Amino acid sequence: MLRSLIHKTDLLRQNGIMNAVQEILSDPSLSILDIGCGHGQLAARLKQDNPQWQFQGVDVVVQPECSISVSRYDGVTIPYPDDSFDAVFCIDMLHHTTEPEILLKEAGRVARKWVIIKDHIADSKWDHYVLTLLDWLGNAGTGVPLPYNFLSSLEWQALFDKVGLKEVQKLDAIRYWPGIMGQAVDRHYHFVSKLKTGR
Repeated sequence: MLRSLIHKTDLLRQNGIMNAVQEILSDPSLSILDIGCGHGQLAARLKQDNPQWQFQGVDVVVQPECSISVSRYDGVTIPYPDDSFDAVFCIDMLHHTTEPEILLKEAGRVARKWVIIKDHIADSKWDHYVLTLLDWLGNAGTGVPLPYNFLSSLEWQALFDKVGLKEVQKLDAIRYWPGIMGQAVDRHYHFVSKLKTGR
């Protein structure tokens, strides 16, 4: 029952993310590395809408029957040379690491053009509490690390500056849930940022 509900909510999450990603990333043809791709369903659905987007996934926990090609990595060093992909996706995964700076540097290293971040904003203790609860509900028992490392708006901007990525576009009104539920749960917690590499 609970897993069925989580599956349905994940489809709503994917819909919101797909809309946001396709709004800020209009390149018709891209090679994309999806870091922390999970089951790969989001990437597979994006490829259906954008047939010339080619995806490769990496993850510390490779899920059975992943929908895209995926390789295991150590969570620190991305096993590809510099400038290997047009874009790198970090979708709802940086809060699963204790060292987001290291991973974001790696994302910028292997990306030729763009790093796309989808994550959460916790500007208060209440925000952190709500996001922690939602993260646990969505990931408990899957083997995904859960350090609940949610950053504030200022911390995100400082992180982008520190790793040398320039934010050129941001969407921070992403909605998953309709009606009252969306107003209560979505609020300002979600954002997608398009970051330009220094090259």
